[in-house]
Amino acid sequence: MAALVLHLTGPFRITRSDGAPPCSLSRRGRAMLAFLACQPGMRAERGLIADLLWSDRSEAQARASLRQELSVLRRQVPEGVIAADRLEIWLDPALVVVEADADAEFLQGFDLPSEGFEDWLRMERAERSGQGARGEAAGGGPAACAALEQPALAVMPFEELGADRGDMFADGIVEEITGALSRIRTFHVVARQSAWATPWRERSAPELAQLLGVDYLIEGSVRRAGRRVRIAVQLVRAADGHTLWSERFDDELDDLFDLQDRISVQVAGRLAPNLRTAEIARARRHAPGERSAYELTLIALPHFWVHDSDENDRAIALLDAALSKAPSFGPARAQRAWCFAHRCCYLWMRDAASARAAARRDFDEALPLVDDHAPALTALSATAALALRDFASSEDLARRALDIDPNNAWGWLRLGWVLCYLGRNDEALACFDRAEMLSPLDPFLFNIAFGRSACLRSMKDYDGAVAQIHKGMRMAPKAVWAYRMLFGTLWLQGDREGAIAAGRKWRAAHPWLSRETLLEGLPSWDHDPEYLDLLTRFDELIPDG
Repeated sequence: MAALVLHLTGPFRITRSDGAPPCSLSRRGRAMLAFLACQPGMRAERGLIADLLWSDRSEAQARASLRQELSVLRRQVPEGVIAADRLEIWLDPALVVVEADADAEFLQGFDLPSEGFEDWLRMERAERSGQGARGEAAGGGPAACAALEQPALAVMPFEELGADRGDMFADGIVEEITGALSRIRTFHVVARQSAWATPWRERSAPELAQLLGVDYLIEGSVRRAGRRVRIAVQLVRAADGHTLWSERFDDELDDLFDLQDRISVQVAGRLAPNLRTAEIARARRHAPGERSAYELTLIALPHFWVHDSDENDRAIALLDAALSKAPSFGPARAQRAWCFAHRCCYLWMRDAASARAAARRDFDEALPLVDDHAPALTALSATAALALRDFASSEDLARRALDIDPNNAWGWLRLGWVLCYLGRNDEALACFDRAEMLSPLDPFLFNIAFGRSACLRSMKDYDGAVAQIHKGMRMAPKAVWAYRMLFGTLWLQGDREGAIAAGRKWRAAHPWLSRETLLEGLPSWDHDPEYLDLLTRFDELIPDG
């Protein structure tokens, strides 16, 4: 009988020893097989597996989901591979072959939106890489530099000030924040049960981090006065207890669940960019030759979001280095696709067709690698719109990213842009507002202003559109490509003198511009044909001088 072959290092693959087509399994089905293959005797208790794969559900719901998943799994794998009774689930060692390379990452790129599985996966990777607890490698030594893992954090119980004994309000806030953060795929969140089981009141931040194997801690307090609620939250670097970010949220106690939702959304939205900044700073402290693919991808971001041709090239060089270390690291390939898309749509290359082709290659290779990694899906959404002119796919990818992480500011930014391209301006403006609410100090804030301007121009609010362009250019002075927006919008407004001045600055930064290069490089502007016509006639509209 043919055996099932589980390739547990590198990208997770399942094949058959007889060469038959591989099984088509759900993500949780694959996670169950990987977990069982790593257990003594390839067996584990049903309750443990249910909690591992469905940490966000009640015990009854998790067990029901396990029964359904197991039923589907049995039909999809060869007969006899997996079996179960009322207490345990197991694999037949005679019918399962495990292949693993000691030099490759365990389940590379694989994750699951379940806190229990993420905890197990993080610890399994740490043990196989010889690092022990995550906290031991957090100091920045060679082992930490070589690791491809994303950072880990724990949300600790919040202090509740002035509340009656036994009040559970703060616990509910922490649970909602933990759930919101666990949907962000750029870091691992320790399960709430693990964080609360530690003696957190008696331990310092470095000691707690050592116990939990994390790089960062979220701490906070809740204070109530009548119907007013004040929640203070801070991000703490585990290695030394240094506070990296803190913020206070004031709200009204109306509906308890609505309040918890509002607070968790704001905390998750503010935390993600601050954690990203902390990780970039940490990665930069490592010697260039020791940086992992994950770290190189992070370091590329500040160059990428400047919106300048030379800086974009530097980002691509860093992503090239990341992919030379880990060719299957989907987030790096998706981010490079976005960089190539910028070369195309901002006309940073004379040959826009080659930039479009490079974006297409990375898009096609990244798509099967990124699964439910929301930032990578967002990058692919941008690529689909800016380089591939595929707005339907762009919208689908942005919405998929936001289904996974509804607090992803860049996801809302990109959804706003594609809705603008589709002529759905009111929806687009709401998305831009949502992006800014989630991340009011975001490095892409200038692109939110440009997006609003594009919508307002299409709606013939030229004064508002021009104001938003100037706002964006003040925030991103190197984004000289935006002079094309200023040229077209001022012309439509009737300010011919201002439009010509802006057009000359645009042409000075892109001396090879022609009608042909514009039509080849720009996204499709079917929703705003008057504006597109102006851009492609700039040679006759802007006199030399």
